[in-house]
Amino acid sequence: MWYFAYGSNLNTRAVAEWCRHFGHKQPPLKTGRPAVLDNYRLCFPIYSDFWGGGVADITYDAGKYVMGALFDLTDAEMAVLDTKVGRSVDATGRETGIVKRIDVRVSPLGKGAPSDAVTYTGVSVEKQHIPPTRHYMDLLIQGLYTHGLSMMWLAYLQSFSTQAGRTSRSPSSGDAAAKL
Repeated sequence: MWYFAYGSNLNTRAVAEWCRHFGHKQPPLKTGRPAVLDNYRLCFPIYSDFWGGGVADITYDAGKYVMGALFDLTDAEMAVLDTKVGRSVDATGRETGIVKRIDVRVSPLGKGAPSDAVTYTGVSVEKQHIPPTRHYMDLLIQGLYTHGLSMMWLAYLQSFSTQAGRTSRSPSSGDAAAKL
């Protein structure tokens, strides 16, 4: 299954730390292909106790785009990320967590045809901007470099207001802190 990462899941070190803490096998997020999700924009409308500020989300916005990375993951690897970001599914298959999966069409940068993929978005989020902490934004920027995303995207990320905040606390399972 193709997975499109655009937030803190771009940072392989942060994902590895969470997986070690909770005894999960780390999904192979080191070999992502830079990709673009059209008609969405990046926003920070969700407050996370873990990060001490806003966390990345996407919202539909015609004509805009979000850069990220595309990963080919198994169902078991996606289940690890589901737990990390707080996605839950009840016995009927209905999503009940703070985050849900959505189907998207993503275009790899350079060569390659568009691919159907899944990504995460918040459920019942506020529409206002909640400034992320500088630490959280630095994790996104490190992920940007790891996966070879454009310097234009770096400038865009740096345009968001941030707050000094604090470093993150120890991760907890399903914490909105680990969100995207």
